Amino acid sequence: MVSSLNPGVLGPYLSLWLKNIGLGFSEIGLVQSVSELAQLLTDFPTGGVADRYGRIKTYALGSSLFGLGLLMVALSGGLIGALLGASLSGLGSALVSGTMVPWLYDSLKDRKAVKAILGRVKEISGPVRFAGGFLGGVLANIAPNLPVLVAGALSILSGAMALILLSDNRGKAELNYSGILRRGLAEVIGNRGLHLLLISSFLLSFPARAFFTFWMLLMKARGLPAKYLGPIFALMLLTTSMGARLSRRLDSTPKTLALLTVVLGLEILLLGLAPNVWTSLALLFAVEVTLGARGPLMAVLKNDFIPSEVRSTVNSTLSTVGSAFMAIANTAIGTLAGNLGFELAYVLAGSLGLLSALPIWRLTFLSVPAEGGNITEKPDGG
Repeated sequence: MVSSLNPGVLGPYLSLWLKNIGLGFSEIGLVQSVSELAQLLTDFPTGGVADRYGRIKTYALGSSLFGLGLLMVALSGGLIGALLGASLSGLGSALVSGTMVPWLYDSLKDRKAVKAILGRVKEISGPVRFAGGFLGGVLANIAPNLPVLVAGALSILSGAMALILLSDNRGKAELNYSGILRRGLAEVIGNRGLHLLLISSFLLSFPARAFFTFWMLLMKARGLPAKYLGPIFALMLLTTSMGARLSRRLDSTPKTLALLTVVLGLEILLLGLAPNVWTSLALLFAVEVTLGARGPLMAVLKNDFIPSEVRSTVNSTLSTVGSAFMAIANTAIGTLAGNLGFELAYVLAGSLGLLSALPIWRLTFLSVPAEGGNITEKPDGG
């Protein structure tokens, strides 16, 4: 709950604080890019740290470094301090990446329970982030850097709570650190199931970027007054919880995920064709429901195809590749929107979303690698 509250409190206030200390838009972009670059460069090696030395320990360290980076930014008075803090936060994000889902997967050894818990976490996170956004607004009225300070403190608190309350686990194979990295990289290179998931992820990154980057601009272009965008965004966060609730009733199979992916692609496509603002609003909330249902199921399915001993390493590697996909998609969708208009960009992105269901469906013809220590659902009452 604390980790869900943090992004709600931080919200847009980091950029507003950077503007307040005199940074221009290009410098604000530089600060954000430095954080993303630090995460990109360290994501893979820090995944090996989690598999070798413990996933909860690594999460606690990463969450603390992320929080310390935010505190440094909140207390800085210029660009140099902000860049140092952003670098530290990027490293912290890399350490956190690939820790909690592998930890949960190997702790419970019951994929039905994993799916249920991930769905419950997603369900709770909507209202918690909504409350966090409200709290961030109150804090910003007191002092412009207070939301950033509180978000940093919450991140440190989240790491400390995890370290105190949760028992740790790590990869099962007794490999040294370099051996884990080599084994994880070999898995990414040679695992056909992961290749199909990466193809799907690449195609799906285009509708994802179209939705998250341009939905507010699209709604303004269709006549929604700007004053309603904030409340709509808050309601969308709550709507995600409905999808997460739905995920607990669905099976995390390739067929189910392929169907949800088709629905998501179709919703994005229809956003480009919607005739009025009311239809567009309905589609926005439908997308949030689908995303809420799809997220927990995909997390379980992906880890079905990753051996236990390198689960964090592989998850971190996939995160790095996914970040590169998003960077490509962000540029491509921005270019399409600028040259062809939002509507056609959404239609094209949605079409790629529909295609992204095919690689997931192909997973039905692959068997889960039992030698990796992967788990199956325990029978009810067992």
